[in-house]
Amino acid sequence: MKGQLRKSGIDAIGDIPWGTHFCQFYQTKEDLIEIVVPYLKAGLENNELCLWITSDPLGVEDAKEALKKSVPDIDTYLNREQVEIIPETLFYLEKGAFDQKKALNMGTEKFLRAVEEGYCGLRTIGNLSWLKKSDWDNFADYEEKVDSAIGNYRIISMCAYSLDKCNATDIIDVVANHQFTLIKREGNWERIESPRRRKAEETAVQATKNWEYTFDAVPDLIAILDTEYRIVRANRAMAARLGITPEECVGLTCYRVIHGTDEPPSFCPYRQLLKDGIEHTEEVREDSLGGDFILSVLPLHDSKGKIIGCTHFARDINERKRLEEQTRQRAEEMETVMEIAPVAIWIGHDPQCHNITGNRMANEYFESRSGENVSPKVTSLRRIFCKGSELAVDELPMQKAALKGIEVRNEEIDVLLPSREWRVLLGSASPLHDARGNVRGSVSAFIDITERKKAEEALRRSEEKYRNLIETANEGIWILEWVPDTGARTIYVNKKMAEMLGCSREEMIGKSVRDFTDEEGKAIFELNMKRREQGINESHEFKLLRKDGSPLWALVNSKSLFDETGKFTGSISMLTDITGRREAETKLKETLENLEKLVEDRTLELEKAYKSLKESETRLSEAQRIAHIGNWDWDLLTCEIYWSEEMSRIFGRDPQKSGASYSEFLDYIHPDDRDYVKNAMKRAIKGELLAIDYSILLEDGEESTVHMRAQAVFNEKNIPIKIKGTVQDITERKKAEKALELSEERYRIIIEQTGQLVYDYNIEKDIADVAGNIEELTGFTSEELGNINLKLWTSRIHPEDLNRFLENHKKYLELDRKSYRIEYRFRKKNGEYIYLEENWVSQGDSKSSVNRVLGVIKNITERKQAEKILANIETARKKEIHHRIKNNLQVISSLLDLQAEKFRAREHFKDLEVLNAFRESQDRVISIALIHEELHEGKGKDTLNFSPYLHRLVENLFQTYTLGNADISLNMDLEENIFFDMDTAVPLGLIVNELVSNSLKYAFQGRDKGIIKIRLNRGENGKTVSSKHENRKEGYGSTNFILTVSDNGVGISEGFSMEDSDTLGTQLVTALVDQLDGKIDLKKDSGTEFIIRFSIPEKK
Repeated sequence: MKGQLRKSGIDAIGDIPWGTHFCQFYQTKEDLIEIVVPYLKAGLENNELCLWITSDPLGVEDAKEALKKSVPDIDTYLNREQVEIIPETLFYLEKGAFDQKKALNMGTEKFLRAVEEGYCGLRTIGNLSWLKKSDWDNFADYEEKVDSAIGNYRIISMCAYSLDKCNATDIIDVVANHQFTLIKREGNWERIESPRRRKAEETAVQATKNWEYTFDAVPDLIAILDTEYRIVRANRAMAARLGITPEECVGLTCYRVIHGTDEPPSFCPYRQLLKDGIEHTEEVREDSLGGDFILSVLPLHDSKGKIIGCTHFARDINERKRLEEQTRQRAEEMETVMEIAPVAIWIGHDPQCHNITGNRMANEYFESRSGENVSPKVTSLRRIFCKGSELAVDELPMQKAALKGIEVRNEEIDVLLPSREWRVLLGSASPLHDARGNVRGSVSAFIDITERKKAEEALRRSEEKYRNLIETANEGIWILEWVPDTGARTIYVNKKMAEMLGCSREEMIGKSVRDFTDEEGKAIFELNMKRREQGINESHEFKLLRKDGSPLWALVNSKSLFDETGKFTGSISMLTDITGRREAETKLKETLENLEKLVEDRTLELEKAYKSLKESETRLSEAQRIAHIGNWDWDLLTCEIYWSEEMSRIFGRDPQKSGASYSEFLDYIHPDDRDYVKNAMKRAIKGELLAIDYSILLEDGEESTVHMRAQAVFNEKNIPIKIKGTVQDITERKKAEKALELSEERYRIIIEQTGQLVYDYNIEKDIADVAGNIEELTGFTSEELGNINLKLWTSRIHPEDLNRFLENHKKYLELDRKSYRIEYRFRKKNGEYIYLEENWVSQGDSKSSVNRVLGVIKNITERKQAEKILANIETARKKEIHHRIKNNLQVISSLLDLQAEKFRAREHFKDLEVLNAFRESQDRVISIALIHEELHEGKGKDTLNFSPYLHRLVENLFQTYTLGNADISLNMDLEENIFFDMDTAVPLGLIVNELVSNSLKYAFQGRDKGIIKIRLNRGENGKTVSSKHENRKEGYGSTNFILTVSDNGVGISEGFSMEDSDTLGTQLVTALVDQLDGKIDLKKDSGTEFIIRFSIPEKK
């Protein structure tokens, strides 16, 4: 280092070598600036990284201004950070006291930065005016370490001391730890050499002797080379690696001996040293010497500073490399574990957890960026709670683990994230220790249990909901527990079940069903329990005996119960009182015999209608055969165009003529469609499959509509050579579509729904908010009624029903009954009395007192009239069966006649679309007929178990459509026991019919296999999907449903829109969804998926 002189910028000392460590004593601020400014200016001009650690009497900004006077472009140096001016607190001090370790590390970092960024070296100046007496000994030790180490590096360091703050002893210590000192005498700066330095030179001779010994003793490979790469001297370690003695090494050329080349390799550090004159250090692999080495070359100079050779050091780092690779692998493994672990892991990097970072999952949980410090001590973006109370910083799991040195296990916390979303986390934290056992931080691992907590809450609510449902059900519920060797015993019955038998629930708990039936019933019960034990669920009629001995006939729906291991644990049954029906069955027998004749007559009429339908199918098949479709070829290389005869006839052209040219073809196209067809043909040439409709003008002036499909043919070089296509005259189909619009409108009338009245009654204010068609129900308009209160409403209740209404109303409110149902007569505006059914639920305030009633009122006059008519069971059964048969025939007649009537008078059918429309109408009729069939088989019930019906409907569609060799499978996931009335079942069945038929017809064209999926389930209870239910007051129940129909076929074009579609099927689906007041979504990601959401009000 001594041979490389650098300009100091200070006249009193001139040029100085790397490794110079000197000091200045100053009395005034001007004295300090007079030396420091030219000193740093010389460093900047000689491409050195400069560091000024300033203190009183110069602050950072004062120092910049002083430097700017001599270095006008100082801002350029500051912007590229070639010069740094920082206060003493950032370099020497830690918490107000001198930190020797921090200062040494900071100096090392600055020097490494100078080397990495290509500067010639590092030049520093430190003003020590901040130095306290308590830090003097520690700082003197620091200066001694700097002085002993700096000679080996390209560093020049200057220290500035204020004479006013140093006594004589202090000055002696300072001078002893520096090579020389600058002090001002009589206005001039003088250089004073350090006595210790002179003494050091005297010991150099002895050091040379010691060096000789050290040279051969060190394990590093050392050689001294001349400027011709010849070995002047080699130590024993180097000679041993070369397999010769040190004396035999002298005179050998290093690159020939080590590399086996005739010239130095390009990476040779000595080669670079001879160019730039500075030392170089490289990490190299040299197999001839035994592996990996850190290679350093230091220049050797003569007395004039000329390079005469170098010292070549090679340190074996094979063991270090092995350890580094092991460390790298372990770090990579740990990093991989951190990133793929399905848990959030946070690490606190200091004992106070001021710096906390997490893995990928942790960043996802906390909505933070990779590497972001999420410590609550530095950011308040997140708030953390435990058991409802917000945690202080030191109460958090990681902080407790670090600050107290304890394990924190299975702690559950609620986190409010920056997005205002809540997340529930469960995990543990542990302290981390250094080698001495001191806490150096903490680590934690947490999992997200938000969804689990939501599920637990949903389960709790669901259990409460079904418990209330069972308790208020109008059917009896009976749960039996199976006890081996003992039999079944009652563990639960609802209130209705006990009332049906005339017992209290306490009288039934623990007893067997055998205790409530006769001898014949006991035998039947034993057989039924064996079937339950086999997992057979079924419905059957069963005779029980009431407490008073009278018979109770019940329709029993039983389901087996098993535990998680598959062990039979009992059964649950729902019992409906059918005693009245059983008593009427004898009379019904004769009635049914008479009705069989009527059914036979109606069956003959249906057979005639079916025969007529088959004849229509035959005629339509003939129409399909004669439907004309033309084809054409266009040779793009020869420009020859071929038209088939049918193609010519479609365009009104002589079939005997050759195909029209492209320009002639365009002349046929309607001017409004010409550009559209041109652009489509261009897309076809690029490889797009073309399918478009457009209008043409025939020679006789008539306008026709055609459908064209075309596809380009490419050669082996992917160049289009031909376009092939077909043209079909769809004029009649377009006309038929318009005719079908009328049929569609008529069809919608069939599925109209009726409404009912909903109210929210405030007991304290005695005012009710009412929604619904009140005028239809009462005859009064809303304006005529004004504010509806209890007095107004009861004034129109029939006198015979009034006392019962008021007594029950008061009784159930005082008993705090949650739900209530009553029937009474109501006088309309015209004086007519109608029967009303009122169902309500009560709601209370925070004091649990009832203050609101939510209710539904509907007109049940027809039902009450029907109940009276049932007294004559024969007449009622005739009317019921006639009503359902008549409805089926009317639907069939309405749909088939409306579809077929338009075409019977015509002699020919010219469009396959007509047959398809006819066939689609048949499918729709079948879907409705199936509903009536299911309802008939349900023994007079008004609701339909929709899942079995849907199975039958879709299976019929699969049997109806023939798809060649295509293997189309059906996947149905239907929730059990979903019951809909006619107003819901009819439109929902038609929707499934349309969507499944469409998939079977179009989704799998050109494919040999596929799958159609249908899913029906209840949705989450929350906001009502149906808009017409949104105005219902809180407390009125409704159930959300989701119907999904999807296929993995070819999919629907990107431009398709449900709202803009002009096809009957799509318009019908849209209308039916609107009728259900639902919502429909279409997904096209993979195939086609329709998602329909709707709500059904609960009937109590």
